Amino acid sequence: MFDIGFLELLVIGVLGLLVLGPERLPVAARTVGLFLGRIKRSVSNFQDDLDRHVRTEELKRKLLDPEATFMDDDVRNPASLKPQNPAESANSDPSRAVGSQPVADSPAEHDITNKPDSDSKS
Repeated sequence: MFDIGFLELLVIGVLGLLVLGPERLPVAARTVGLFLGRIKRSVSNFQDDLDRHVRTEELKRKLLDPEATFMDDDVRNPASLKPQNPAESANSDPSRAVGSQPVADSPAEHDITNKPDSDSKS
């Protein structure tokens, strides 16, 4: 925003110390810092409101246009979709397709020694 270097800050600090004195300088610096923070937040909120308004106007324009498409290109063309990470590609395992038998998640499901004994009631 402003091109203020270390030398300029040093001159401002020395002048502030001479004008305000050592007792009031920390209070004044804190007040200036809080004031600048409020200005930054106000500008940020204004930019967010402006962006939100622009998006709303764009959506209104699309709603009024009968030939407008509301879907993105990647939604219209599912072949262009690619998994974002390897975990997603692991979830697309063909053995987990609809209608296929479920795959055991733990080895204990295959272990026949964990099954209850039906003969133990004798």
